[in-house]
Amino acid sequence: MASIFRYVLLAVGGFTAGLVLAAPSVDTYPLGDGLLPGPVFTSDVAAAAAGALAALAVAAAIRRRVLAAALVGAMAVAVVALPGGWRFDVYVATIGAGLLLGALVVLGAEKLHTALAGAVVAGLLTAEPLAQFRELDSAPQRYASYLAASVQPVNAVWLSLAIVTAVAAGVVALTAGNDTAPVDASRARGREVAVGIGVPILGVGLYWSFHHALFALDDFGEGRWLWGLVAVPVLIVAALWLRGRTGTVLLATTAMVVAVGGAVSWSPAAWPALLIAPALVAVGAWLGRRRPMPVVGVGLLALVAASGIVDRPPWDNVNFAATILVLPFAVAYTIVASLPSTAPVAATSLALPSVLALPLVAQFGWTAYTPLTDDAAGWSPGAWTWTSVGASTAAILACGAAMVWLRHRGTSEDIGT
Repeated sequence: MASIFRYVLLAVGGFTAGLVLAAPSVDTYPLGDGLLPGPVFTSDVAAAAAGALAALAVAAAIRRRVLAAALVGAMAVAVVALPGGWRFDVYVATIGAGLLLGALVVLGAEKLHTALAGAVVAGLLTAEPLAQFRELDSAPQRYASYLAASVQPVNAVWLSLAIVTAVAAGVVALTAGNDTAPVDASRARGREVAVGIGVPILGVGLYWSFHHALFALDDFGEGRWLWGLVAVPVLIVAALWLRGRTGTVLLATTAMVVAVGGAVSWSPAAWPALLIAPALVAVGAWLGRRRPMPVVGVGLLALVAASGIVDRPPWDNVNFAATILVLPFAVAYTIVASLPSTAPVAATSLALPSVLALPLVAQFGWTAYTPLTDDAAGWSPGAWTWTSVGASTAAILACGAAMVWLRHRGTSEDIGT
């Protein structure tokens, strides 16, 4: 019985953590400037960074009472989902999700890590389509396109998932009779903690740079921002700095960040479409456990990124199909195939996509959205398309090359060379 509820806890709790971290401001009180220094610290990225630090703290420091941490995290999400908002409740939600994620990473082991990673990925990829569906579904259809956000009295999705997670955590605590982590109880290494702290700082710093570039533009100007690509070599160096092969999962989530950042946005017209990503994630997680070859997954992610080169009708449907049908499978397969890792590295890696939820390369301004000339349909990508797609594809391939090096280094260490 405890084993069944442990799987339920990891699956539902992991999905909840990914969902909240990826879109923490859904139905929460909008933060205003005041106590915090500027709009950067009132953003989803800054809130997700706080959640990532909470996940790191639990994963690195707690080996007893981990179920209590999971229960507190689920309760925090449930409280934010209730009617009525207040200032900074977005931070309450993300810190709660971070506590939940960190506790589940500590509880998970071997096969359980597969279920957890797949659930978190499903939540991360479902968050944005779910938020858009709830917004459009709750508003009058003829006005839906003009509404910035819909107001819900209760976030039923968050509340339901948090309740199931809390119940599962309580049942596991009562039936297991031991609230101690079943996995490696060794203290976290200094490098793991340093990387876990550095990743949220990197995300907030890049968001500040992007925000500054975006609002420093004139009304009729056009700008391009490429500083997001700095994250890729920094994260590759961090992964290589970690001991053994533990940084492989960090490389996998870095490739996910690049691939998802260049994917097309979509809004499901009916709720069954929201099940597509979780179903494909489940298949990818299962295959990643059975046939773990993370470099193959990176290759699929590179193909998804490369499909963005076809950005004009009718061939732009290729990119859309790759985003909907290939990306969820490839992300789940790559991340699960990159496990196992240590608890702090796994927590940092699974929180990474929400911390770096910003475009790594961006073109913005009036002319970027309203071209001065009409572009013909067919195969005729512009210079910026070649640049952005090429940079994204190269970044993903660089992550794959680093994985190969980590595997070679790990093999050498295993045989004592």
